This record gives sequence, C-alpha cells and structure tokens, in this order.
Amino acid sequence: MWETNAEHLIVEEDGTVCGVRVRKSDGYWKKVYAQPRKETLLTCLSMARYVGPKTELLPLLAPGLKHNTGFGLKMGLEVGAAVSGSMSGMHCELVDTRSSKPEATIWGHSYGIIVNEHCKRFYDEGKRPLFATCEPLAVEVWKEQNQKAYFITDKTIMDRFRPGWVYDTTDLDPEQSDTIEGLAEKLGLEPSKLRQTVDEFNAAIDDKEFNLMTLDGKRTYGLSPNKTNWANPINQPPYYGYPLKAQVAFTFGGLKCDTDSRVLSTTGIPIPGLYCTGELSGVYYNESKCCFLFPLMRASIRQLRLIHLAAVCFAVLHSAGLREWTRRRL
Repeated sequence: MWETNAEHLIVEEDGTVCGVRVRKSDGYWKKVYAQPRKETLLTCLSMARYVGPKTELLPLLAPGLKHNTGFGLKMGLEVGAAVSGSMSGMHCELVDTRSSKPEATIWGHSYGIIVNEHCKRFYDEGKRPLFATCEPLAVEVWKEQNQKAYFITDKTIMDRFRPGWVYDTTDLDPEQSDTIEGLAEKLGLEPSKLRQTVDEFNAAIDDKEFNLMTLDGKRTYGLSPNKTNWANPINQPPYYGYPLKAQVAFTFGGLKCDTDSRVLSTTGIPIPGLYCTGELSGVYYNESKCCFLFPLMRASIRQLRLIHLAAVCFAVLHSAGLREWTRRRL
C-alpha cells in the first residue's frame, strides 16, 4: 500500500485492536483489518518516529525523516497506551554546516576542541567515549550555542584518522591552514580569540601519555570546562576545522511494552491485539541509554505469528523514495 498513511487504530467494543484506518494518496479513508487473527504491530523500521513541539524546527539529519510524523505514537496514545523512555529527549548529531549531503556528520570532537561562535570552549570533549558524548554535545549546540560550533584539531590527529570513517562522513574536506589565525579566518571566527583559546588549552595540559585507544586521563587543569581525556596539544600544523550545527535523527520515548511486545495501557494491562517493537517501543532514555527490555522485545517479535503489519512510523511511504533507499543498500 504505497503512499498510504496509517492514522488511527480500529478498536472493537471490547477494546481489542483489530486494524488501522489509513488515508490513501487520493485523500480518502480506508479501513484495513488484521485477519484472521486480530493482532496489529506498530513499528518504525529503525527510523525516527516523532518530531514533537520542542524539536519540530530543528533541521533533520536526512530528508526522508520528514515523513516520520509521529502517527505510530499518536495512535497508541489514542487507545490508552502508556509511554516509557525519555519523552523529552532526542538523538541528534553534529553535521558539517557547509554540506548539503544528508547525514554529513562530524565524529571527531573527542580528539580536538569544540568552540562556539565566540571561540570559547563550552563542553568537556573527553568526558566519555566519542559515541557517548556526540549526542549531548549536539543537544548543547542546539539549545545553548545558537546552532554554531567549530571543531578544531591539528596534523597529529588528522594523520591518525584520515582517510577514514571518523572525519569522512561529510563530503567536504575540512578547512585547513598553517596557522590558527588563518584557520579562524576560513571558519569566520575572530583570529585573536581562537588563538587565545588554543594557547590556553595547550598550556593547561598535563604530561600524561596520549592514548587514543582508551580513556587515557590526559587532561587539562584550570580551565572551565576542563577536558578530562585526550587533551593533546593543538600545535602541529596544518590546523584543521569544521563548522558544525545540530540535526535531529529521532526523539526518545515511545509506547510502553512488556517482554512479549504487547503494548501496555496506562493501568499496566496489555491492550488486546496491539503490539509494538523498534524505536517506537520507548526503549531510549537520555544520552541514548536503552532500557534492559530492548533485546527481549526484539527477540519476542520472532516468536509472534503476526498476520498484519500495520502503521509504520515511516508515516508516509513514498514508493520512489523507498526504491532509492533500497537501491543504495543493494
């Protein structure tokens, strides 16, 4: 059923969910019933599921995410489903401001410094491993730094990682210069202020060994904030930088389920005929922490003999877009 949007669940008088009401591409409603067993599964194909009021103006990480309008979550709430996970959280990433490529993500913040438009550091880039800090850092850039941040590093780091996945998600090479002041000019920053920040950072670093393969404890002292791991001096030209902004991939929180993937009502009782899996099942908490039920819910789906897969949170399925998505992965 291409170009079809599932918008409401069909519920019998006794409370059993038996199908979905969809809107076809011609604008008309159609009822789709689960036969022969009255079981309906809400899922989301591991894509974003709900861009709510707080995040609706935040740029999307990929164009197809605009179709994830949150109907899976809304349908569950309409029939009395409970929620779980962090309903106010989201997963977003820092991307190359210059690029028009979808998901032009820059992953290297742990191995340099991040400054705002005033050339000031505002986050401990080495607080935790890279993938544990990329998300809260992006949220910080969106909420507190006017959607403007800049990643600064030097030859030592670039020689270690390029070419490679850490910096190559974007389709553009980083800005580069033989001087910090020259790099600042290319990034649209104040040269003297960036020079001061880099000099203060370098002067505050301890003499521990630099080890990219572990939380090495090589840190700064006397800065606000300090960098608590991977604080290596930025003093080997050429110097490199990326302008960054935050883009959202998906929001946290979803429908509450038990270990059999049954959607639970607000009273904790399973809603007859309604199941849920994937990101819609409310397994995400702040900073991408997943609840312990996630592996169990994934496993239980293989055990369910579901007749009808209804309501994908990929809310409007455009056949041309789906063909392109498939082509890129084959």
